[in-house]
Amino acid sequence: MSTKADFSADEWDLLRSSPLMSSILVVAASPSGPVGLIQESTAAGKMIVQSAQTAQSPLLKSLAEDLTQHMSIPKPPPGATPENVQSAAGEILKRTSALLTQKATPEETTEIKQWLAKVAQATAEASKEGGFLGVGGVLVSDQEKTALTKVNSALGI
Repeated sequence: MSTKADFSADEWDLLRSSPLMSSILVVAASPSGPVGLIQESTAAGKMIVQSAQTAQSPLLKSLAEDLTQHMSIPKPPPGATPENVQSAAGEILKRTSALLTQKATPEETTEIKQWLAKVAQATAEASKEGGFLGVGGVLVSDQEKTALTKVNSALGI
């Protein structure tokens, strides 16, 4: 079993950033406006809080609890495009996947990767896309489906 103590401060920060990166990769794919952004952010936050209560491994439980106590949303650099944001988020998820493979047990690695994919899925399903005032549209847009594929690919699942 892995614990927070098995990771350096930089490695732990990488793990802490990964759920937000899963969510941001989806949000940047198909911006939903201010209301949609709030719904998508709330969905990701709920997944994190829920995981703090239901995690199977102590590593995920510790990570989720840490996030519920100290969550911050990084600001993109000036002039960053949605494509740049998605690319950066994908790279962080790849680094997270490699770190987990190196330092966590296979069970912990699988649980955390699946959790990150669920955070992305919850984000995608939080707000209808393409409708008008909540009427019409689709639950998950084609752009979001592509983003979900990118999340899974970056995580190696």
